[in-house]
Amino acid sequence: MAPRIYILDDDLSYANLLAVNLGATSYRTRVFDAAEGLFTRCEQELPDAVITDMIMPAVNGVQVTRRLRALDAHLPIFVLTGHADMSTAIEALKAGANEYLTKPVNIDELTTLLTRALADRPLRDEARSLEETRTREFSVRAILGEHPKIEEVRGFVRQMAGIPRPTVLLLGESGTGKNLVARAIHHSSPHSQGRFVELNCAAMPSNLVEAELFGYNKGAFTDAREAKRGLIETANGGTLFLDEIGELSPEIQAKLLSFLESRRFRRLGGTDEIEVELRLITATNRNLSEAVRAARFRPDLYYRVAVASHTLPPLREIISDLPLLANHYREVFNREFKKKVDAIDDDALELMRAWHWPGNVRELRNVIERSLIFCEGTRLHRRDLPKLSQLEPSSPAPATDGFRLRKGMTLVEAEAEHIRLTLESTEGDVQRAAEILGISRKNLWEKRKKHGLLTSTTRVSREHDTGPVTES
Repeated sequence: MAPRIYILDDDLSYANLLAVNLGATSYRTRVFDAAEGLFTRCEQELPDAVITDMIMPAVNGVQVTRRLRALDAHLPIFVLTGHADMSTAIEALKAGANEYLTKPVNIDELTTLLTRALADRPLRDEARSLEETRTREFSVRAILGEHPKIEEVRGFVRQMAGIPRPTVLLLGESGTGKNLVARAIHHSSPHSQGRFVELNCAAMPSNLVEAELFGYNKGAFTDAREAKRGLIETANGGTLFLDEIGELSPEIQAKLLSFLESRRFRRLGGTDEIEVELRLITATNRNLSEAVRAARFRPDLYYRVAVASHTLPPLREIISDLPLLANHYREVFNREFKKKVDAIDDDALELMRAWHWPGNVRELRNVIERSLIFCEGTRLHRRDLPKLSQLEPSSPAPATDGFRLRKGMTLVEAEAEHIRLTLESTEGDVQRAAEILGISRKNLWEKRKKHGLLTSTTRVSREHDTGPVTES
């Protein structure tokens, strides 16, 4: 089918003449003499390209271009003017116009430019599809949940998207979705036109973190055989996300602070200052204010990165959203594994509600993924959750079963009693008891040995736990 071209010009005689000439070269055309008519039509059906006059009574070509760009970031737009002016040409191109031509336009030249722009249509359609996918996966709508605490998170994202300058600090336990929230802020803000660049500060040694962040010049160190841009430079115009910022060494903290103060930095081995404009988002599962008090984190850097902060809730605090989240991941892995698991049984959901989810939403996603791999029917049952079935008796004891300290009890005696009662509550499941106590099995074995609990009459071992577990 011939490409569809919309023409906007308050001079209808010229617009119709242009339409006739383009129609003779196999284009379908539609003429508008008012911008609102064009916008209304574009909202109903986008054309393959738009040609607009620059000078019109109600609006100009720059305003038309900006409005059309808001509808479609990849639509070819050509601006025509009867008064050639370099400043207006630059303004039109900055607004997003593909070309700026003077009247009377050369039809052969216009046709050539249209042919070239429309030849890129498959690439534009692919880019549009990828953009829609990113918007769907990383927009505010991607933050699922109906709990008031989740609505607070979405509200925070909207606030930060509207104010792109401040640094953002995301707090919360591992697996609560800090990466997703960081991406939602980026993709909902003007920085979405730039790149989202992330670095896990705990994933590499501090000397490599410095090189990754700031880049280096050729010869800066032994293996620097060529210059390399750092992540700060790569994120220029976009967003830099530093996960686990609490793991940065004091030296890197000082350099990061210097960059945030001036928005300038030097590559390793370089002397030239590079200026960038980006949004910095940081995240940690540590208590940074406590790290400041313990002199493990610079207070001046803390004040810089925590201009706007929000704590993401753990799954156990929003457990009413578990069915919604579980069914979301069921649909995700149905598509990925090409399965037809239509629902999750109530007994399976009840079992999942009783679990305390130390790994939060990330753990839930993992459980649903593994369960769907082995599910052979059309419904997900309790038996498809073997790990949770094994751990079901280990659900955290209710607050009414709280541990009481008798008067005069020493710290050593209190620890021994706490371990004994925890082992009782887990019916001797050593692994579960270690998880509740927040220590390793090896550490728990050593403490049981210290307190004389290895030979206790309490059922302390389902697994004949007679020795420590070697930690890998």
